[in-house]
Amino acid sequence: MTARGAGELLTEGLVALPEAVAQVLDVVRPGGERLLVVRLAGGLSFDVRPDRGLDLGPAWWGDVPLAWRSPHRADPGPGAGWEERFLGGLVVTCGPENIGPPTATAGQHGSHHLTPATEVRWWREVTPSGVAVHVRGVVGFSTLYGTRLVVEREIVATTGRPRVEVRDVVRNDGDAPVGVPLLYHVNLGAPLLAPGGRLRVDAGRTRLREPLPPGREALAMPEPSPGADAVVGEHRDLAVTDGRARAVLTGGAAEVAVDWTAATLPRLCTWAWPARGAWVLGVEPANAPLFGPERDGPHAGAPVLGPGESWRTGVVVEVLPPEADPAASPGRAAAPAGSGAHPGPHPDPRPEEQP
Repeated sequence: MTARGAGELLTEGLVALPEAVAQVLDVVRPGGERLLVVRLAGGLSFDVRPDRGLDLGPAWWGDVPLAWRSPHRADPGPGAGWEERFLGGLVVTCGPENIGPPTATAGQHGSHHLTPATEVRWWREVTPSGVAVHVRGVVGFSTLYGTRLVVEREIVATTGRPRVEVRDVVRNDGDAPVGVPLLYHVNLGAPLLAPGGRLRVDAGRTRLREPLPPGREALAMPEPSPGADAVVGEHRDLAVTDGRARAVLTGGAAEVAVDWTAATLPRLCTWAWPARGAWVLGVEPANAPLFGPERDGPHAGAPVLGPGESWRTGVVVEVLPPEADPAASPGRAAAPAGSGAHPGPHPDPRPEEQP
């Protein structure tokens, strides 16, 4: 018997309401943080965080966790640094005034992730193939006498496909040009990130923030070890198909693809940290340098958005279940990684060490 999709369940009258297959819970955690908890039949389950820039928190594919969670048990709150407040989650947005280390005028990775969204609303859309959930909101960054930046965000995910898309319109409502660095910090963890896993990305050149530790590769995860150093890299001259660039994580029970708008995010930064108890791979499409001499230039190397101008940009995360075994079900993939139809591009290009 063939399993029915969410659309068939609705049209055949086997379920009465769209929320039976696409649930959204609007909840407040102890401590006061608001969450939108999205659960989709045959798709992903994930938290949307309105109080943190409408970013994505914990995420699951069936019974398998997808997003990395940091070692911090709780956010210590205002006054602590960005790293101390970084709890992980599937997508954390960095910018719009800085990415990377602190500058003279902005903190590490900017303020987006710690800024509450306004005008937050969500709805379901019934389509011939199933049910889509949309979440929209606005994140503003402003100074009293100057900058007026707005990020209009929409998150879209559907039943029947383990995929979530973050769509942003970044607009300058001010009267002066503004440099706008952006980085989408996609955080992947175990078990889909497994020892021996590799991120495959078709890039013409790679440079590293520090020299590689002995025996390490820039885009491969070794066995976890106590105190292992993180490897941070930047990948340029990315292959583009239909306006999108793409990286694919292999080596776990299923592959995970991250793709993004190549014109607005021409760089890919990566953060591979195989320390025991940390164990994370950051896949980070960006529009500006995270390190290196380019940061010494105007706007720290970020592109400039003129008054009244806007960009459309965004990122997609999708689990690619193995296709070799047609009986494999979400969260219970039976075929080994790499056996499906998504082998990804070639392994690491030859890295250039950052001087």
